[in-house]
Amino acid sequence: MAESDPAITALVEEARADFARSLRAKAATLEDLVARGAWVDARRASHKLRGSAGVYGFAALGAAAAALDDLMSGAGEAPDAAALAQIGDTLRHLRAEAERASRDAP
Repeated sequence: MAESDPAITALVEEARADFARSLRAKAATLEDLVARGAWVDARRASHKLRGSAGVYGFAALGAAAAALDDLMSGAGEAPDAAALAQIGDTLRHLRAEAERASRDAP
């Protein structure tokens, strides 16, 4: 098994910490986009967060972003009342996961 390079490990950890510190703002941006009905931009942001969270090892946050991405799969159209309720619930869960990851980051 190859030994990891301490310099690379430090860079990866710093990138992960930077990402974690940005999560509150990312959640707030998503909430704002949804509140404004900017469905295309909200879906794009949730899709991007879905991938980034996975890359940086935030599985629960990635799952919440994935659920939001899936709920907004018809981006461009305003969701019906039931979908809006689910989106709201999912956004609250995403915010909680973003808060947890930000708080727990080194």
